[in-house]
Amino acid sequence: MDPKKQILVVDDEPDIINIVSMMLEKEGFCVSSANNGIEAMASIKESKPDVIILDRNMPEMGGDEVMTRLKESPDTSSIPIILLTSLDKYEDVSGGYGMGADGYITKPFTHSQISNGLRLVLTLRPNLSDEVLKAHAAEFLQACYQLSNRSKELAENCAAQEGLPTSQWLFQGLEIRLKKEQNHFGNLKKSPDWMYVFRGWGVDFYNSKSGEQLSMAIGPDGRSDTFDEWRIQNYIETETQWRGQYSELNSVIKNHSDATERFIEYLSSQGWIERAKGAGSNSFNGAMDAQLEDRWVVTSAGVQAVPAT
Repeated sequence: MDPKKQILVVDDEPDIINIVSMMLEKEGFCVSSANNGIEAMASIKESKPDVIILDRNMPEMGGDEVMTRLKESPDTSSIPIILLTSLDKYEDVSGGYGMGADGYITKPFTHSQISNGLRLVLTLRPNLSDEVLKAHAAEFLQACYQLSNRSKELAENCAAQEGLPTSQWLFQGLEIRLKKEQNHFGNLKKSPDWMYVFRGWGVDFYNSKSGEQLSMAIGPDGRSDTFDEWRIQNYIETETQWRGQYSELNSVIKNHSDATERFIEYLSSQGWIERAKGAGSNSFNGAMDAQLEDRWVVTSAGVQAVPAT
């Protein structure tokens, strides 16, 4: 098995974590751990593992809730999850797979069960090959370009109705969300079918009539033409569902756990995208600015490389 793979073991029993970690480390894996669901979600947000070995019954946040949250998010839905639990009845096993588990191992377990379970899910979710990467890179770039332009257009329209520069409208909405600690909603008055909600560190737009939707990543200095890994993956998925534009590319991403990251790295190496930067004129305090550092933007060279439609 690939010794470079990162495995996250989540269990409220320290002995289980120690035993599983020792098994995997002997095979060359990098292993991290969490004692409950809340710790697991924080760890995954910081660094996405290649596989998660997850207990079901834990205090504070159980494994079922963790799995449901991960499978519902485009950013984490492709991470394979192996449930490691004492729940061994037929309905327990079928229910676990029904919620999206990629593997199911019951306690007590053996070294071979853990090893074979990992081998199975890693085989089912292989890494993206260079050949497939290059075959779909231009289409991925096109999606980045379209998301960037559409995000900018919608943000500018919303800002214009308030008589504000786009960056000021974005920062104002984000400040309201942060102060209230809840999502901030609104709609485009000239086109009331368009609704928006400040969620997390971005803005979700949705047209109740046409069904079009996208999630925009607010960039440094309130840039509206930026995107991140989660939002471009989400855009490709929703465009596939809405009008079937990226069905093959979406399938590639779904079937390869490292696809989005590899596409981003490749486009960056070609000079087609780069880290988004601001002029510093509208910056937040340091803690808030730090949340906007993972944004990307299509370069002028990238615009030239976008396939003609």
